[in-house]
Formats: sequence, C-alpha cells, structure tokens
Amino acid sequence: MKKELLLATALASTVGMAGIAEAASASFSGHNRTGVNATNPDTADLDTVGPVQANNFNVSISETTDAGVKIATGFTLTDEGGAESNASGLTLTFTDGSSLQLVEAGSAAAAHAVSVPNGGGELGITNTSSNNSADALTTGMGADYVGFDYATAADAFGIEGFSANVSASFNGDVAYTSGAAGTVTLENSYAVGVTYVTTAGDSTVTVGAGYDQGDHNSQTTTKDNNTYHMGATVATGDLTVGAGFMSGNWLSDNEQMQGGYSAVGAKYVSGDITFNVGLTTGNAKDESIGVAATGGEDSIDKLTASVDYVIASGVTGTVGYRQEDSNEEGTSINTFSGSSWYVGATVSF
Repeated sequence: MKKELLLATALASTVGMAGIAEAASASFSGHNRTGVNATNPDTADLDTVGPVQANNFNVSISETTDAGVKIATGFTLTDEGGAESNASGLTLTFTDGSSLQLVEAGSAAAAHAVSVPNGGGELGITNTSSNNSADALTTGMGADYVGFDYATAADAFGIEGFSANVSASFNGDVAYTSGAAGTVTLENSYAVGVTYVTTAGDSTVTVGAGYDQGDHNSQTTTKDNNTYHMGATVATGDLTVGAGFMSGNWLSDNEQMQGGYSAVGAKYVSGDITFNVGLTTGNAKDESIGVAATGGEDSIDKLTASVDYVIASGVTGTVGYRQEDSNEEGTSINTFSGSSWYVGATVSF
C-alpha cells in the first residue's frame, strides 16, 4: 500500500503543477489499411481468400509547464478495425531529456527490444490457442497498469550512445488462486533495459538487452515470469540486418511455460522500394499450473518476405508472403501450418 500511495502522490503533485495551459495541445494520426489476403493451410480444402480492412486512429495530447516539463497522454479511438476507446497513461519529459511514465507504463525490458527486420503485410494462418510458443522478443514481459517506467536521457552516465530504463508495477492486493485450472493475475513486476548505439566504419550498430521479473497470484505455480532478451542490428547504407534472442519462463491464463524465441532478418531500401525478409522461431514447454509437463514441445517457425512501394506521400503498397510450420506437443499440425500472401495498401495521416 505504501508504494501505491507514493505513486499516487507523485501523480497528483505533477498534474497540479502551476503553469499548465487551460487547453493542452492535441494532434492526431492513424492509417487505413485495405487489401486482399489468402491462406493455404497444409490441410486440404481449407484455402481461403478474403478482404483486409483495418484502421487506426490515435489522439495525442501534451503541454509544457513553465518549468519546462512536458506532460503527455492520449487515447486510441479505433485500432486495426476494432472500435474502442483506449486511454494512455501519463508521460513526463524533463528538461534534461529523461522521462517518467506513470500508469500503464509497461516493461522497461520490452522498451529496449531491438527491431529485427521482418516481412510485412496482413499475413498468417490462425494459430491454435493451445500452442503456447513464444512469439516475440518481449514474450512474458508484462506489467500492471499501476506502476512507472523511468527512461534516462541520451548518452546516460556520460557514455555516448547509451540509454537505459527501469520500471516496476504493483498489484499486491489481487486475490490469490490455486489449482491447475486457476487463471493467474500478475502481481508485482520489475524490469530493466539498456541500449547502446555506436559506429563501426560505415555502419551503425545498435545493441539492446533487457530483463523482466514478475510475480503472480497462484499458490500452486512452480514458475513465475522470469525472462530476458538481447539483440543487435547493423545498418550500412541502405541495408539493415539484425538478430535477436529471448528465453525464460512465463505464465498465461492457467498455464506456465518455459521456452524461447529467436529472429533474424534483413531490410534493403532502394528509392521508394523497401525489401524485407525475416525468419523467426518460437518454442515452449507448456504445462498446467502446478502439474509436471508430460508432452512434447510446442513450436512455430515462420519465413516471411515483403516488398513495400511508396505510391504517394502517405500511401504505401505492400506485397507479402509467409510460410509457417506449427508443432503442438511435438506433433506437426497441418491445419495451422502452410502459406499465406497479401496484396494491399496503407494510407496514413
């Protein structure tokens, strides 16, 4: 409770600062994505072709106090075609370039996951919910909405190209649950992330890493969230290559997992055309909470490629392709394996 009171006091005192204008500045952005995609599972007679219509609309709100502290928030009106109103937390940016996120701050580790090039487009074969393979460098890196994330300014601690984040969230009053069927809730979490950017000859090298630890409310689980990631990208002229790796334990619903994820990819820009290719592989040994695993390993391997073409300012056409292989408990699942393609355009504003 003491931690929650300190967080509330910091939030209230910041919002109450003198010098905030009566009407904050606002801006909006978003996109509309329209196209056609097709899926071709390895199981016969399940091929599909259909339209893609997805949109996004965000409103950003900010103002700066007389002391030079920028206060920013915002909300999403619609996200990829789903009507909603999703408010953001508060972000305070200080005069030295450092920042503090309050409420829905997220994980410091996730904030420093490198962006490994990968194919784009609205692709994919629907995956079975019982396949619990890791699917991103940020797998298992969650946080309760009540928390903070502090980010250093650039060149932190006098090290050129170095930056870091530290975050924590608190939900210690959540009710406990037990048993293999009990759905877990994240209690407290703590994370740290770092990024270092340097040059090597004509190349710019970016290295990122993070560690995230989270506790859950289950009295029978033998694992909690305990994950880390590391990765790097190298940009030389118009070519960018990258690789990343994640490993650890994480919980979801009423299951606990142990596994990893890796990604490699490349991007090449030639005028208005961008070529992307990527390979990812994720796996997990899953088990009901508190019950020893008896089956094989879940896994998903994906090979993606795409070409983006800037048709006009704010309008980009995309052609994409993906080949994926899904295994559940060590057995190949043809229904959730196969290929897919996409042709469409994104209009941004």
